[in-house]
Amino acid sequence: MLDPDRAPSTKEVYASELRGLVLPTFKEFTIREVTVARIERFLKVQRAVSYTKAKHSRTMLSMVLGFAARRELIPRNPIKEVWRMKAPKRTPKALTPEQIAAIREAARHYRTSAETMGPKSDGLVRDLIEVMLGTATRIGEVLALRKRDVDMTADPPQVHINGTVIVRTGVGVLRQDHPKTHESNRVVAVPAFAAEVIRHRLTIIGGEGDESLLFATRTGTPLTPNNIRRTFRKILEVAGLKDLKISPHAFRRTGPTLLAKELGMQAAADMLGHTSTSTTKAHYAEPDRTVKSAPADVLQQLAPKE
Repeated sequence: MLDPDRAPSTKEVYASELRGLVLPTFKEFTIREVTVARIERFLKVQRAVSYTKAKHSRTMLSMVLGFAARRELIPRNPIKEVWRMKAPKRTPKALTPEQIAAIREAARHYRTSAETMGPKSDGLVRDLIEVMLGTATRIGEVLALRKRDVDMTADPPQVHINGTVIVRTGVGVLRQDHPKTHESNRVVAVPAFAAEVIRHRLTIIGGEGDESLLFATRTGTPLTPNNIRRTFRKILEVAGLKDLKISPHAFRRTGPTLLAKELGMQAAADMLGHTSTSTTKAHYAEPDRTVKSAPADVLQQLAPKE
């Protein structure tokens, strides 16, 4: 049913979504009984709960029914006749300077007091936050950075984003040797504050080999992204930002928003590894609502002549 070139992790996600989203409703029907009307009723119920859930459900049904049509089990793929769902309009939101400051302060002191029960924080998530802010990387990408992927002799320092950390069923956590998309393979210039943290991480791993991860478990294995997200949520509680539902992905919107404002949308797209600025504009760079003086200067030419 699936393209054989799909990554194993992608196949696992699709299988999970098929079991969790689609089969509870359609498992009692034959393939010919999955009609346009039934699909539309199902998607309307899903859409009332979540657009994302409905969108993923439609994708799963499309793949299953497309497979059946290619095998001539049904005359056509009925999903092609189903109404198109409009995505809800969302405005990308970057973190404010005040929110960044609060997160940094909370991360700096998280589980460091003498009263802390259990192991003290080693500052790993604190350092992750700085590198994600300075590189606009996905959480899996920053966890996949190795010693060989950083060049601290360049001016400015650079990191090569060329992998990601994934979790495979029956295998565990591993480093995948390519990022999410081909375009995501990129070299990023690093600002001084993030470069300082990277130098600190290089000191920690010391004489270990070039394949050593900058951010790893105590035994040198890849960290689980969900564990990092869990710690990050606890840091947000300390920062008083729990109710804002901020995720580590917010760092990926924050830097590009500043880049788009100062250098243009293309610079932000290049930083993120996007092939066009449309995705950057729609999902990552918060619109700049500030009033510029230049238009007023130009329009002054329309002033009445004396």
